[in-house]
Amino acid sequence: MQTANWASPFRSEQSFTQNRDNYRIVIPPTQGVVPIAETAMDWTSTAVLLWDDVPVTALTMGQRTAILDWLHFGGLLIVNGPAGVDSLSDRSFRDLLPITSGGVEELNTSEAQRFVRSHNIDTDLSVATVTSDIAKSSTQVAVAGEKRPGAVEIGAGGLLVEQRIGRGRIVQLRVDLMSDWLTSWQSYDSFVNAAILARPPRVFHLGNPDAVTSGNSVPTLPNNPSATLSPDDLQAELTGLPPVHQTFVGVQTETVHPSINTGVRFFARDSRMPARIPESNANESDTNTSVKNADGKDATDTETATATPASRASAPLAAWLSGDLWAHPVTGLGGWKNDSPMVAWGRDKLRQEIGVSIPDSSLVFRSLLIYLIVLIPVNYIVFRLLGRLEWAWLAVVPLAILGAFWVARAAQLDVGFARSRNELAMLELPKDYSRGHLTRVIGLYNSLASRYRVDFATPDAAIEVVRTRRPQNDTETNLFGNIEPELQFGFDAGPSLDNVSIGSNSYGVLHAEQMIDIEGAIRVQGRAPETDASSGEDNSIDQASIVNESSLELLDTFVIERTGDGTTRIANMGTLAPGSRKSIRLQSEGTLVVPADLPMGLTDWMQRMLSPGIIPPGSARLVARVEKPLGDLTITPDCKQVRAQTLILAHLTMPPRPRALPDANLVNDLIRKPK
Repeated sequence: MQTANWASPFRSEQSFTQNRDNYRIVIPPTQGVVPIAETAMDWTSTAVLLWDDVPVTALTMGQRTAILDWLHFGGLLIVNGPAGVDSLSDRSFRDLLPITSGGVEELNTSEAQRFVRSHNIDTDLSVATVTSDIAKSSTQVAVAGEKRPGAVEIGAGGLLVEQRIGRGRIVQLRVDLMSDWLTSWQSYDSFVNAAILARPPRVFHLGNPDAVTSGNSVPTLPNNPSATLSPDDLQAELTGLPPVHQTFVGVQTETVHPSINTGVRFFARDSRMPARIPESNANESDTNTSVKNADGKDATDTETATATPASRASAPLAAWLSGDLWAHPVTGLGGWKNDSPMVAWGRDKLRQEIGVSIPDSSLVFRSLLIYLIVLIPVNYIVFRLLGRLEWAWLAVVPLAILGAFWVARAAQLDVGFARSRNELAMLELPKDYSRGHLTRVIGLYNSLASRYRVDFATPDAAIEVVRTRRPQNDTETNLFGNIEPELQFGFDAGPSLDNVSIGSNSYGVLHAEQMIDIEGAIRVQGRAPETDASSGEDNSIDQASIVNESSLELLDTFVIERTGDGTTRIANMGTLAPGSRKSIRLQSEGTLVVPADLPMGLTDWMQRMLSPGIIPPGSARLVARVEKPLGDLTITPDCKQVRAQTLILAHLTMPPRPRALPDANLVNDLIRKPK
């Protein structure tokens, strides 16, 4: 696998360019507890997990939860043959496998031959030898068991079955991926690339990349495809020929967009949040429902998204690319970003919300009335009963001082004069999963300089101070000097951020993320299971039911669906209480109103979330809000004035997997053998 051309693109010795590797293969030691990350937040750089014969007991409970979280957010788990199935004894994994457990059985040679032929490259002559070896073999075993409902067979023969888990996938092979009859097959790398990794088909060519532009046709370069060659012999045969280029079919550039190599992504980190679907990806016959606010202004008039350079130059890859993704030049997809569109939007909105609010006039009248009652009648009666009426005049001064302190304290508690907290957050929930990714943008304001400490109750959390842009002559000094925040990891339940220093009459912004459990999924019931892209079936959620199994009360709930042909339909679900169920009635025509008076700028945010431009064809999602902060997070000292809004994004259906297509040719096809 280390030298496979899907991990590192093939390079001939005549090539002067050094292409980036697609994957880095890491094999951790398996003695004792496997040294892998304990939280999904640390799994974002992992695209694929190949599970072979390591017992699941080698994982801690935290590692198992982290793998399940990572899987639902786009990870790929490959379960390798009988050994992989036997080692995954944990029920939380077994119940997700695409093949029900049925032990092992003798390999059906005819089905195995059909399987090989369905994934074979047209010019691969080794298929005859491979199918012959399969027929002669009598010791091969395969995983027994039926395909689960909703699982999809990749290719013929039923040896490779896939199950969608949230955004991710579990790919299960009935046979060992490293079987001799598989690894001797020249189309083996193509099979792994297309069938298992779900990447686009590749083509190998000499010189000009325009030699092959589309389809599975093979360039008419040399004749007589070669027999199986070792890597050294292959490089020797290529000596004297122009450099070999490995590109996707129909694409001229050798650059690979990161979304082709990994499906792991978080909306708050990786979405462009456009207001309209890119025109280069839109179907001219699409009938998109417009989303307007209560003032009648079109939510899509303020911003028009542009197609990514990759999508403009790579139309043949439209099934594998999504125009709404924003791949950061440093952290790529899934990585931590303080400058993502969602975090930047939240930071700008909090600038308008941060500060103190004017107290109600009743506080002034109430305080004055209590002060006068204590100063005159109570003061007089007390000293009259003591027989020292003249002392009442002496008590006026201390009573006035105490009254001033009491009024100031009451004003602090009522106004939040000492400190206030404003929070905008988004919770993304994968399909049929109760755990989600919570992203917070927190604004802290105080009138007097303060130092804050933030503590998490769970280890799967991360936090950073967002540096705000200030004028060059603004030194931002406070009582504590220039103190850098300190991130602490110890024996506590979760990480802590200490020494968050905020100056007098100033504010600070925190970016925090956390995996949380909402005690139940938000799911669709009464709908056919999803199939692959080749089925052509329309599995709309219209007339199905939305069920809120979580502990959250969802306000201003919308369900939006975009079909495979680009048609967008929306349903206004109103309020969904915990445990409630409502029927979905999608509207293909007309205008749905997003309330214009939602607090803390959520009207604009929901309009963006309901824009067809960020919804991949063949998917549906729920958008709602919650009027409270979520997750276990403690800020010390406590802020008496807290305002929070959380946007809920629940994925209801996911786009179908692109069809697995074999490569257009082999590298060996480029070698001209003498006649």
